[in-house]
Amino acid sequence: MKLLRETIRRIILEGPVKDEFDETWHNSDTERETYRKADSEMGTFPRDAIDNGYQYRLDYSEDEIDQLFTDKRDLKRLWNETVDAKGLRSFWEGPKMKYFHSLSYYGSAKSAVNTLQQAEYSDNDLRDLSISAFLRDYKLTGNKDEMSTYGIYAPDKSRSVLRMNWGHQMTIGVLLQGRVTIATVDDAWTESRSKATKNDRRVHKPSGIPKRIMPTNSNIHNLLFEEEDIKETAIGECILDNWGIEAIVYDPKTITGANLGDAVRSLSKQYGIPWMTAQEVIGSK
Repeated sequence: MKLLRETIRRIILEGPVKDEFDETWHNSDTERETYRKADSEMGTFPRDAIDNGYQYRLDYSEDEIDQLFTDKRDLKRLWNETVDAKGLRSFWEGPKMKYFHSLSYYGSAKSAVNTLQQAEYSDNDLRDLSISAFLRDYKLTGNKDEMSTYGIYAPDKSRSVLRMNWGHQMTIGVLLQGRVTIATVDDAWTESRSKATKNDRRVHKPSGIPKRIMPTNSNIHNLLFEEEDIKETAIGECILDNWGIEAIVYDPKTITGANLGDAVRSLSKQYGIPWMTAQEVIGSK
């Protein structure tokens, strides 16, 4: 039964657009590295962070690291070119799709209300954002740093499709809208803002810190392109660029979320951003 489910899922994910993409990607003039030596976490490190502290850096030569980031850029570019050429952007950025960025991901939702959490890496100047710090540090529209979100497919008010364990992840966060630059079934292992060094932030300051998928065979297999790809499966990580904040979201039905209502309404009033419950976002009661 498990094998049958996996076979059906593979067929679902291999629509005509995906087939064409795979043909273009795998049959290029460049011999594609599959990064068998890499673990998934490697994809979450920006370039300078890899060069100056990633624990498996010695597994790859300088040229191989250069090729990794070339492949990441090429993969992202090809996904976007494919989506645009096939007229699919109107789906990803249309009314059937919603994008939720969890702010309980890096710690407890209670501390995420008003505490800027600190993390450390090579330059001792990294940070994961709480809800109040997120609203303070990012603009309501036109943000350049690409942002990871959970994609939510909501074709109508009675049905939503999402992969996340939303009872936890939707305790507190924000609903975003922007230009979708990648969509996948699972975690895409993209560069993490919190792992960027000072030099990474300096290099990417003009255009914002990018988030690019780790180009392993499994990640390429998990890419999503069209509505048909997700009708019978689910959506994982979707990356947004040039994004804005649509609403503050919290879940009053979780133990922690039940205590967040006053704080959410206060932040909503302070920043002029609507608030919603998690149930309203995913269309459940």
